[in-house]
Amino acid sequence: MNTSDTIAAPATAIGGAVTIIRIAGPGALTAGNTVWHGRRPLSGADARKMQLGKIGGDPALAVYMPGPHSYTGDDVVELQCHGGAAAANAALRAAFAAGCRLAEPGEFTFRAFVNGKLDLLQSEAVADLVSSGSEAALALAERQLAGTLSEKLNSVIDRIDDLRSECEARLDFPDEDLDFSSGIAAEISALRVELHRLLATRSLGDSLRDGVRVVLAGRPNAGKSSLLNRLAGFDRAIVSAIPGTTRDTVECDAVLRGIPVKLIDTAGLRESTDAVEQLGIERSRRSIAAAQITFWVLDPTGDLDAETAEFNQLAPPGAIAVWNKSDLVPEMRLPEPATETVRISARTGANLDELLDAFGRTLCAAEHPEPPEVAVNARCAAALESADRSLEQASGQFISANFELAAAELATAAHAIGTTVGRTADPDLLDRVFQNFCIGK
Repeated sequence: MNTSDTIAAPATAIGGAVTIIRIAGPGALTAGNTVWHGRRPLSGADARKMQLGKIGGDPALAVYMPGPHSYTGDDVVELQCHGGAAAANAALRAAFAAGCRLAEPGEFTFRAFVNGKLDLLQSEAVADLVSSGSEAALALAERQLAGTLSEKLNSVIDRIDDLRSECEARLDFPDEDLDFSSGIAAEISALRVELHRLLATRSLGDSLRDGVRVVLAGRPNAGKSSLLNRLAGFDRAIVSAIPGTTRDTVECDAVLRGIPVKLIDTAGLRESTDAVEQLGIERSRRSIAAAQITFWVLDPTGDLDAETAEFNQLAPPGAIAVWNKSDLVPEMRLPEPATETVRISARTGANLDELLDAFGRTLCAAEHPEPPEVAVNARCAAALESADRSLEQASGQFISANFELAAAELATAAHAIGTTVGRTADPDLLDRVFQNFCIGK
């Protein structure tokens, strides 16, 4: 991306009550005063003060934020105009006529990174904030934007650099009676433990960022649609006593235990000669195969042996057996397949917390999973795994007194972790990080 141009783009979606047009770059002030006119022009004397004026004939607010004290680190002008498409597009066209070009996706945040306002992990957190699907995901993104994860990784890099310096000192002064630390191997081991602790956060972090596919499966009339509605908190699926009511997958978003999920109700699995129902059953099988979590709903008012046998035969590994309709058979002793098993009533909501606890245990091996303070993403995890391998090699080389090789492995580890925060980053890496941003961010 070219960081010397003056760029402009909507920083909010066009079509709401207000649209913000953001202009950034060396010509931002000139372009802003060309597009917007008030009682007096925008200037450093009124920096960071909102002023009322007009864009064309429409009322608009404007604020000038001189660099480096702005989001991007450049001179920035933000214009707030009516959110209707006509007014917003007119303001944007005026900005282009004033010498701006349309910002590329993520270019404002890219400039913030280049200008040292954000590191690479914080830049990624901006995209996570925009796409947050739950309060827990939002809180995680806010902590990452505040630099919590960056601080941890920068500390690890600094500790690795200290160890490398000591290894190199052993090479430079082999015959000197220097007070070298005897605990380098132990320190490397401690660093690896820290990396493993961070790597363990990836699974839950991915779930918070991307959501979890939760499929409700089982025989017709077991209560899958009732359970979907109960978990969603509203009537999303049609509920009927007639078996086979659901003939296609029904999807909705929800939040379970702070985790955003995509709930997918499926057609009941059974033998059928109905062509439409057969198509629905085939979709059900594909949804089950793609699920991260499966709630296999069982009907205790039917043939218990058949229900259990079908679960054992068809349910995917890790599926949660959900005996529904417990309000109809409260005292009945029910079979428990060799897996997570709960008994609930989708109609009354009884024991729903037990189902959510089972969901949490299945997802992240925790009784009541709490959102992590920090969580690494796939890019960061790959870098940390590479660094861990280098640290393992460094420890072996140090123990063997191969200090030059140990120092080289430590340098490799520090470089790998440096790519996470952007201390070391090539253009291809930056392209991959910013390519999924939306325009205006």
